[in-house]
Amino acid sequence: MDPLGAPSQFVDIDSLPAWNDYSEANQLDSHKSQVEKPQLDVRSPFPYRKDINAKIILWKGNVALLNCTAIVNTSNESLTDKNAVSESIFMHAGPNLRDELLKLKGTVRRFLEIHGETLEKVVFAVSELEQAIYQKLLPLYFPRSLEEECHSLPCLPADIGNSEGEPVVPERQIRISEKPGAPDDNSDEEGLEADISFIGSHAFARMEGDVDKQRRLILQGQLSEAALQKQHQRNYNRWLCQARAEDLSDVASLKALYQTGVDNCGRTVMVVVGRNIPVTLIDMEKALLYFIHVMDHIAVKEYVIVYFHTLTSDYNHLDSDFLKKLYDIVDIKYKRNLKAVYFVHPTFRSKVSTWFFTTFTISGLKDKIHYVENLQQLFTAIPPEQIDFPPFVLEYDARENGPYYSYPSSPDL
Repeated sequence: MDPLGAPSQFVDIDSLPAWNDYSEANQLDSHKSQVEKPQLDVRSPFPYRKDINAKIILWKGNVALLNCTAIVNTSNESLTDKNAVSESIFMHAGPNLRDELLKLKGTVRRFLEIHGETLEKVVFAVSELEQAIYQKLLPLYFPRSLEEECHSLPCLPADIGNSEGEPVVPERQIRISEKPGAPDDNSDEEGLEADISFIGSHAFARMEGDVDKQRRLILQGQLSEAALQKQHQRNYNRWLCQARAEDLSDVASLKALYQTGVDNCGRTVMVVVGRNIPVTLIDMEKALLYFIHVMDHIAVKEYVIVYFHTLTSDYNHLDSDFLKKLYDIVDIKYKRNLKAVYFVHPTFRSKVSTWFFTTFTISGLKDKIHYVENLQQLFTAIPPEQIDFPPFVLEYDARENGPYYSYPSSPDL
């Protein structure tokens, strides 16, 4: 307690200027040369709000001397951090502080947006060194004008957290069943599909079950075929969600996989250009994700694939492990609705490799492979106007087999 008549060392928050009034004239002058007119076609995720700014105070002083309801100070997990600020807090608060500590989560801005009505003021008590830093950072999250909001937008970090202001770490978002050990029902399946959009590329997120163990359980009657199909569908949904969330523009720019017209039976024609797949230069997991991203809505109906092996080299050949992995991951609709694979301009080596692969690895594809030595053979199944040809395919075919007539080609391929 202060001696009678002596001025109190504690600071009343109502006597401190709000952030709205803090150097307002200076901040307008400092941005005038950089932002002549506010361009608010794209608004900041932290827009200018005078009501929130009125609750914010930047004050250089000892946080322990504030006359307020509660204070928040960073510390370690055991609350034993030793520094000048924490020691001052404990000295003024007394021995019962540890029982009263309340950990405030999330950023101040998001907290005020959601719970602002329950708070009167929030004071950032800083040292002289910290004051300059806060003067630069606060305008990003608490702009004091439309001009300052526009000026601050490019300076915001890419990751601003979730709606509560908390950082989002995908590897830490592990889905835990509400009733561990209980069998999944349809509602759980729907919930899983809705909650797996956060699955990242971390190795832990891609862990899969032991396939040999699953097959052994099937033979022993401990795991039904329906349960295995359900597990496979769940795994495919994870890949599909990741494919929809991932930036795959670098793979798309290769133009190695695209949809064209229809064949004589009205089935969708998908084209794969082997020479446009630089196996040694691209992320093959991204290539797999791009295939799923493109093909998921195509495979719901019958379709055929035209694979141009024309002028490929060793740097363009997909290895059997990758193809086996793709075949194992994709949904059953891919395999059921694929009616034919037209292998255009094959070599002797590619024929031998394909025979071994479809005989010993994926026997279900063997009867769907059709080798096409020249484009004229291809046109018996697919009209020429229904295919966008890469120019080098037309040039090669004309050189090797003689020109027939003008084929349609795509200038972008």
